[in-house]
Amino acid sequence: MNINFRLDRGYIRCDFQYEGERARFIVKGVSPKKNTFSIKKQRFKSMSINASEYNKHLDKYDSIIKELYAKQKTDGNILPKSEFLKLVEATVSGNSYSKMTFQNFTALFLKNANTSLKPNTIKSYKTSIRDFMAYEQYRKIKLNFNSFDLHFYDDFQDYHFNYKKNGKNTFGNRIKHLKSLLNHAYERGLISNLTFRKFKKPSVKTENVYLTFDEFKKLENVRLDNDKLDLARDLFLIGCETGLRFSDFSQIQKSNIENNIISIMTQKTNENLTIPLSKVVQRILKKYNYELPNISINARFNKNIKNVCKQAGIDNVVSLKKDSNGSIVSVKRKKYEWVSSHTARRSFATNYYMDSDAHTYDLMCITGHKTEKQFLNYIQKNKKEPMKSLVLAMKKRFEV
Repeated sequence: MNINFRLDRGYIRCDFQYEGERARFIVKGVSPKKNTFSIKKQRFKSMSINASEYNKHLDKYDSIIKELYAKQKTDGNILPKSEFLKLVEATVSGNSYSKMTFQNFTALFLKNANTSLKPNTIKSYKTSIRDFMAYEQYRKIKLNFNSFDLHFYDDFQDYHFNYKKNGKNTFGNRIKHLKSLLNHAYERGLISNLTFRKFKKPSVKTENVYLTFDEFKKLENVRLDNDKLDLARDLFLIGCETGLRFSDFSQIQKSNIENNIISIMTQKTNENLTIPLSKVVQRILKKYNYELPNISINARFNKNIKNVCKQAGIDNVVSLKKDSNGSIVSVKRKKYEWVSSHTARRSFATNYYMDSDAHTYDLMCITGHKTEKQFLNYIQKNKKEPMKSLVLAMKKRFEV
């Protein structure tokens, strides 16, 4: 980056190319007198008054512009030209730059996120950012980088629990994204107040349903007179038998199958998985000639699979602990009402852990959990259910 300093009508002007555009501003803190500035050397003449001080000031501008631009390129976050110039001036003067609005910064973050974040992660950030904007409207304020103190944290929590009626996990997810955004802003010199690092991200463990192997059978055997429900049932069973997410099991193609093994790169984590196909999956794939119809709308799929489970008689009343308004409450619903696309993946992990000889490590390779503790927290093993291994051990002990 070439940075030029020129004498312009009694001022020193700084010029350089910024992302293909000419950037220009007047240097503050120097007062050139007649014949004191060298056009060739672009510095003050050594014999002029304050030459050493002024030249150090120009050197400071030169190094700061280059350093800030290089850091932006490394981080992959390029500020608009006008904002970059403000950042330069603030850095030279030793002040933190916080004139960019929080809303503008989030837009810039999303614009540059495509190169560093996965699509589902970006989607999650967008949801949180919309919530921050909704909070602005609710409070009739504009968030800036001085807004994020402990008072904001308490009020934002109250907004979630008492106005939006959200639980701790939703609020915790918003705080996680907010802290990440503010850390990005801090690294770019946009915020100096680090109070946001004290914000606590609450989380609570809630319960979810899974379908048993016997309920898999009910789904297989139920007669459906609707093609959309039939397809939802088949795709759901594939999820139950492979542990794949909706984004993956709804996109399986013939090219993913060879020798009754599915090989697929997951959309969320970009991991390559190889999973043996059960007889159920083999039968379903043959039914569609190994070319499954694509379903891209998760909400529509969830509605259909609830309907399928209802018709299959999976309607016993289930009470689950759920996070509501910041508290854990017990909620009763018929089991099919709890079912969603993710139930398939959770059912796979839970069933093959509890009711088969599958090795935990193999299951974790499919679910993506890094530790056994994470995996055991994920599966829905009910402590009230018979501990089958213990029952068998007792039986064997007293056999004659």
